[in-house]
Amino acid sequence: MPRTLSRQRDGVASGLLLPLHQTLLMRGLDADALALRANIRPQQLIDQRSRISPRDTIQFWRLADAACGHDPGLAVAIAGQFSLRALGLLGMAWLASTSLREATRRLVRYYDLVSSIAVLGMHSEGELVWLQYHASPGVLALTHDTWAGIVGSMCRTAYAGASGQSFTPSAVRLAHERNAGTDLLAANLGCEIHVGATCTAVAFSSAQLDAALPGGHPAMALDAEKILATSLAELNSGATQAQVRAHLLTMLPSGQVSRAAVAERMHMTERTLQRRLEAEQLGFAELLQQTRLELAQNLLRDPDHDVQDVAFILGFAEISSFTRAFRRWTGQAPSAWREHVGGVLH
Repeated sequence: MPRTLSRQRDGVASGLLLPLHQTLLMRGLDADALALRANIRPQQLIDQRSRISPRDTIQFWRLADAACGHDPGLAVAIAGQFSLRALGLLGMAWLASTSLREATRRLVRYYDLVSSIAVLGMHSEGELVWLQYHASPGVLALTHDTWAGIVGSMCRTAYAGASGQSFTPSAVRLAHERNAGTDLLAANLGCEIHVGATCTAVAFSSAQLDAALPGGHPAMALDAEKILATSLAELNSGATQAQVRAHLLTMLPSGQVSRAAVAERMHMTERTLQRRLEAEQLGFAELLQQTRLELAQNLLRDPDHDVQDVAFILGFAEISSFTRAFRRWTGQAPSAWREHVGGVLH
């Protein structure tokens, strides 16, 4: 049974709506106007760091579906625009996983961090394992179909480059009756689709789940999971600074972090956020620097990480930028600090 989600995690990461927005633009529709009708500012979608309320998210899907004339090929088109960047650090953890079994488990465990309109689960039936999508009431059949298409896309991306391997789901179930888009989705995924299920789900065989992925990076995947776990735990904390730090940890890889963006994700004004942090005697800039420094030092203590990995996780586009910042924080370059604490240079 899907667990109840707390208000602090209420909403959908705007990056998850970006493929829908892009598809509307490609079809010559006024995607910004449709977003505004759903009470979503276009800038929120471009930003990709905001969280959109469940009500506004569902309304945007409804408006888009109607504007496209309930096109049966819309779900496949939207899934084709999906990028793992939409999942932030969770997307990086997916790509760094050494197998689909690891990847799907991480997706289930930390999906709350990117969406509260659905809860994911895993369920074994005979020789198959089903990745399940338990959606909130009101979620469109189009959204269910798109989710199944996106899972297929994510798995194909993970398999990309594997010698002699490709990915096709073992089967798919949809939590609605057959419609005009069902056959198109089946053709896209290359598998049989069953309709009228209790929840939408994608099936994997054990061989698919356990095959080695070419992009697997165990150390990076583990560190990403540590950050995700911290984020999930701290979002349940009542302290404002803990909630802010949790959001920062998920936003840092984007390289674009601001007090305004964090306030928006927490559904409050900048002034309210500032007042609450001041009550805890900590400013936003100080908390951001502290979070970055602590994360950098934890990562640098691990000899399996090179400085480039650390710079990427902290959201720096260039190693030189990270080195300057780290030297400003500690008085040492990252490599020198690592030597000083007994780390191993790569």
